[in-house]
Amino acid sequence: MKICFMRLILSFINWLVILGITIVGVYIVASHFSLFGGFRSLLVQSGSMEPSIMTGDIIVIQSRSDYQINDVVTFTNSSNLIVTHRIVEVKNAGTKRYMTKGDANRSEDEDEISKDQIMGKVVFVAPKLGYFVAFTKTMPGLIILVMIPALIYILDELLKMKK
Repeated sequence: MKICFMRLILSFINWLVILGITIVGVYIVASHFSLFGGFRSLLVQSGSMEPSIMTGDIIVIQSRSDYQINDVVTFTNSSNLIVTHRIVEVKNAGTKRYMTKGDANRSEDEDEISKDQIMGKVVFVAPKLGYFVAFTKTMPGLIILVMIPALIYILDELLKMKK
């Protein structure tokens, strides 16, 4: 009875680890390539959009043909940094230019941005999932997500052999 219960727990932990690794794998692929209908995911690393988008959230963006006031967009600024802010003004001087501002910032961003700089509009926010993704890139994350599951698998196989 005790061995059966232990195998059930080990099996459950094994599936949880597989699920976690799958989520991280999908995130890594989606963040590096614009797959799945032009969607791309990114990890939020600053609090400039709080409280609507928090540090540690993962955002999913999608490229659009047009952007409007109040759209939250991800763009490359003049310093080549990737920024996610809200469009607060659209200027039409021949080509559309956009003024942006972080929700937590007191003033608008200094630079106007063009449509070419915009990577996409935020269409989904996964709260706090980014902390898990960042954890998987650390040594303790590697130990917990690779070494411990490997030991659990070996223990499970030993229990099967004993039976």
